[in-house]
Amino acid sequence: MEWLTLQDIADELKLHIETVREWVRTKRLTAYRVGRDYRVKRADLDKFLEERRTKPDDEPKS
Repeated sequence: MEWLTLQDIADELKLHIETVREWVRTKRLTAYRVGRDYRVKRADLDKFLEERRTKPDDEPKS
């Protein structure tokens, strides 16, 4: 099982770490507290990203 830090996720997705922290704070992304830090399972991140992905059929029609 692969565990990621919030910084790992921010770096991988090319986002500011505060964006990732907000996802955790609002419980959109499942994270586990380890001491003072948070860790996220790779599978949980993959599921979160899949749910956020826009499906082609959902695109607005112009």
